Amino acid sequence: MARIDIRPFYGSSPRTAERQLGDGFAVEAANLILTNGEIRPIREPELVNIPSVTGPWVSVYRAASRDQEVWLAWNRDVDIVRAPLPPSAEPRFYWTGDGEPRFASFSDLPGTFYSLGIPKPQTKPTVAPSGGTGSDVTRVYVYTFFSALGEESAPSPASTLATGKVDGTWAISNMDAFPANSGSGTASHLSGVTTFNNTGFHWLRVGEEIVIGGQTVPVLSVVDADTFTVSGNFAAATTWARKAPWNTSGIKRRLYRSEGTAAQFQLVADDVGTTYNDTLLATAILGDELISLGWELPPVNLKGLIDLPNGCLVGFFDNQVCYSEPFQPHAWPTSYRRGTTFDVVGIGHFGTTVVACTESDPYICEGSDPSIVTAESANQVWPCLSKRSVISVGDGVLYATTNGMAYVGMKGANIWTQGLFTRYEWDPLTPASMVAAKAEGRIFVRFESVDGSKGVLIFDQENPQIGLSILSLFPDEIYSDRVNGQFYLVDDRGIKRYDAADGARVNYSWVSKEYTFEKPVNFGACKVDFVSEQTQADVQAEQDRFDAEVLANETLVANYSGMGGVNGSYVNNLMNNGSDVVDITPPDISASTITVLAKTARDQELRVVYSRQLVVDERPFKLKAGFKADVWQVALSGTLRIKSVKVAETMKALEQQ
Repeated sequence: MARIDIRPFYGSSPRTAERQLGDGFAVEAANLILTNGEIRPIREPELVNIPSVTGPWVSVYRAASRDQEVWLAWNRDVDIVRAPLPPSAEPRFYWTGDGEPRFASFSDLPGTFYSLGIPKPQTKPTVAPSGGTGSDVTRVYVYTFFSALGEESAPSPASTLATGKVDGTWAISNMDAFPANSGSGTASHLSGVTTFNNTGFHWLRVGEEIVIGGQTVPVLSVVDADTFTVSGNFAAATTWARKAPWNTSGIKRRLYRSEGTAAQFQLVADDVGTTYNDTLLATAILGDELISLGWELPPVNLKGLIDLPNGCLVGFFDNQVCYSEPFQPHAWPTSYRRGTTFDVVGIGHFGTTVVACTESDPYICEGSDPSIVTAESANQVWPCLSKRSVISVGDGVLYATTNGMAYVGMKGANIWTQGLFTRYEWDPLTPASMVAAKAEGRIFVRFESVDGSKGVLIFDQENPQIGLSILSLFPDEIYSDRVNGQFYLVDDRGIKRYDAADGARVNYSWVSKEYTFEKPVNFGACKVDFVSEQTQADVQAEQDRFDAEVLANETLVANYSGMGGVNGSYVNNLMNNGSDVVDITPPDISASTITVLAKTARDQELRVVYSRQLVVDERPFKLKAGFKADVWQVALSGTLRIKSVKVAETMKALEQQ
């Protein structure tokens, strides 16, 4: 005997014809959760923060320190990570995409931030040995800048070789002042470009942002150590300041020397001025070796910042994948860069392996230490179409390409969504518009279709083949927090927590596949197993409240006879802008609707043959009699949790297992 038995419930599979779908699969599944085989409605998002910066908010981040939090937001694409520090240390956060790379400690947020890195000294020290009676020795000196956070710059240019007595006084001079965060001088304008002649070193790089003449502009070129240019006419300017200053609070100089045949520079003094007299014998030297040789500032145009479990930060620009020194996020040696044939669009990682998703083939960058990383193509022409679609998923990296979401990881390389989409269903979703995030064991992909439809695709991470559901809400940004595990939607109202625990439920929609039978049948009975968090008494009380408010308003209106003549009223007898009429809210009743559709040989399309609202009554019910069809479909909508649906020809058949 023919019957329809739907349990468990699955999502949709756009690539599969409606009649070829497996039992329990849907042609539409929106605003619901299917992880346990039931239909569970999601709750309304809960507004948790309204950013102070002007939207639309493209990137957000929740900075946390114990029980405190600060929300950060940008109207541009920004990538931010938390520094790998001991739990006892104050958290620090690093980001790219908002001007040159920047960072801040938690207590600085949200308004204070610094430029990432410590610039190296530009001037070589002058060495003048004198006095002493011991043997001759040849020495070379360098010095570095050392921040209060323990960040050391690359060394200055080495001094000229000097020979003197081993027990003499070695006068070191001509060491640079600390890097400047502002300057003064004179400006001149020609053909849309302003040249600024600083009174001292400016310590600027091309692309870094400065504030000059009340405007924030990037540095156009660096002519020399005390001259730079910017676009625009700022001829009247006499001062400038860095948008993101160097962190020079508590900064000091470290002095190193190498003598005789020693290959290493060793620390002479931990904190020196612009001049210093070195009288240390070799046996008394502190012994710490210079480790920052080759350390450089991060590239100004670095973007896509991620963090690895080996303490490295990684970013990219053009076709270069760049690594920081492990546990030294301010230091980015040029020797740690790896190139790809095509420009990089976005990066992700699994373990210490970085996947560089390029404009053509993805590259796999392997190596536990950045000095030994190798970069090889995955030999698949899967261009990355959206930087913001690149996400790390534990054992690999996913990103939007022409045929679906590509996966590159420990399981090899494949089109992760190939069981659900072909290029013909995927391409209309505009992969270039996609933004992806991982949360709650699922993959969320925001899309904006060519037909104007918008939403969020929701995949099960472990088994995407169980089907797809869609969130009909369309956020500007989606964000998954790595500390509290929560998932957030960002729209023009602000930052909202997804599926909030105390929010009202969103109406879902689930439409089954088309069930076909060899000959027409009449389904005469149906039973839906569902769960409502409201009792019959709760439902009746809510309905009684609504009915009473409606009746009270009707009585007020019916008994109103007016007061006074035209344009008149008794003084002090009316409320200012007031009314006794109650603002009525609809009954808050959890309910769902089951709709049964059918199609006969005479019908062009499926048509509704029965519809019923479900509230608390789970008893079987009869369908329309005297009607036969060979194609049937079941649709569910509402806010109840649905466990199963059974449709049979008779009530007795409905009871059979």
